[in-house]
Amino acid sequence: MTEEFENEAPKSGVNRRTFLTAASGTIAAASVLGGALATPAIAQAKKIRVGLGLNYGPFNQPWRRGCYTLLKKVVELGGEPVTVRGTPSKQSEQESERSLLDRGIDVLVLGIYSLESETAFIVDEAKKRGIKTVGFAVPVKDSPFVTEDTYGTGMTIGYHVLNAVHRQGTFVQTAENRGFYTPFDQEEDQFALMASYEPRMKVLPFMPGSVSTQDQISKGRDNVLALLQANPKPGSITGIISWWWPLTIGAVQALKQMNRTDVRIFNHYFSNQLLEEMSRPDSPVEFSTDVPWHIMGEQVAEIAMKLGKGEQVPAFQSVVPVTQITKDQATQALAEVKKMDDEAIAYLKQYGG
Repeated sequence: MTEEFENEAPKSGVNRRTFLTAASGTIAAASVLGGALATPAIAQAKKIRVGLGLNYGPFNQPWRRGCYTLLKKVVELGGEPVTVRGTPSKQSEQESERSLLDRGIDVLVLGIYSLESETAFIVDEAKKRGIKTVGFAVPVKDSPFVTEDTYGTGMTIGYHVLNAVHRQGTFVQTAENRGFYTPFDQEEDQFALMASYEPRMKVLPFMPGSVSTQDQISKGRDNVLALLQANPKPGSITGIISWWWPLTIGAVQALKQMNRTDVRIFNHYFSNQLLEEMSRPDSPVEFSTDVPWHIMGEQVAEIAMKLGKGEQVPAFQSVVPVTQITKDQATQALAEVKKMDDEAIAYLKQYGG
């Protein structure tokens, strides 16, 4: 069962060197005082109610940051957030979205797991009720949506790896199970495509890393222990491309357990634990990309408020920039992420987050 929290509350692109510099596209919130003063009550314009499911879990720090800036921006623009708490799965996400349809909302935010075909029935029902829809990290039927730049992320890590290893070596990729979170599948495919054109590079079969409701650090450790046992010779594995940070932490633990210092790790997605590990001089994690969810959240909020005001917004896809850092930048990134996470946790409490 999901649990509903309705509240009113009181900003936080990204280049290689910084994490928190938010894109500033703003929309002025208009206030209208109308009617005569002959009556004792002053009529106020109805607030635009924006529905959002809070389905992130303990490993979903980036997603939580996006929810924080999304709700905060809605409030800043004069709207009223309506939230339902759930768990990080497609089923829970869709249950949250269906529940929100009955909460008197004007705009429904859909995301981040379910694809367009999986939520089309929800969008159709929303349309019948006059509720506008917008996608948060996923495409949504006949609606505008904002996502990460999946192919750009794949290319960013891909080009870095190709240069770092001089276009040679044996690699393995890992992420959440195929089909669970589509951006990971797209990024994995992008890297595999790039490596396929390099005659001295080999990519081993993909290592599935379970789903967000499971212990993915342990899964990552077990996967890499099995990989190292199957490839015991030093130099037999050049690098691991990990598209999800808990699996990266598990891989690091396995390398330390097997006393292997010859394997390099290239990561996607920041977290406190990941950046703490990466900042260590002896850590095998040497490069990381990230998705600026805080920017994505603000952009989705701006679109939602436009839709709620009756403005026409084309059903186009927008993408946020790719963040990338090297090992020497991990300490600075950690301080920035910690600051935003503290703000996000404190702010989201009032919405059940």
